[in-house]
Amino acid sequence: MKNVSRNLLSEIKILLSELGDNDYSKNLSILNGNSIGKHVRHILDLFECLLDFENGIVNYDERKRNIETEVNKDIALQKVQSIISDLEKLDIEKKVILIQKLNDSFCEINSSIERELLYNIEHCVHHLAIIRIGIENNFDYVKIPENFGVAHSTISHREQMAG
Repeated sequence: MKNVSRNLLSEIKILLSELGDNDYSKNLSILNGNSIGKHVRHILDLFECLLDFENGIVNYDERKRNIETEVNKDIALQKVQSIISDLEKLDIEKKVILIQKLNDSFCEINSSIERELLYNIEHCVHHLAIIRIGIENNFDYVKIPENFGVAHSTISHREQMAG
């Protein structure tokens, strides 16, 4: 799972290196007024939240939401690289408690770093699909890999159908 996470984050790095600085932070109507940068920041915030868990607790509701990451592509690229490096030190066997607010109450769920890493992978793919829509409809100069933002199960299904 660390490998899959690194690969997804590396795809973000490649994409950002092709995307213009102003286009990164440009609000796009097809994304309900959000930018590519806001989606990248959101992905990175959740990965950082998992990597920075304290006292065995993961709480995505209390992530940092660093606005500089969504408007400054260079800061986003630095964060991507930092997360890739920090993934190496992550002990996926560690047990954690996930705290999530639902309506007016909090849920506490026994989980593990491994399970939360899988959540982050699926969450990342979901947002990459949204980013893909924004890029395809606004920035045709950016080359998007064929499977960018496509779920792993969908890729496998397509390969089975083709072969």
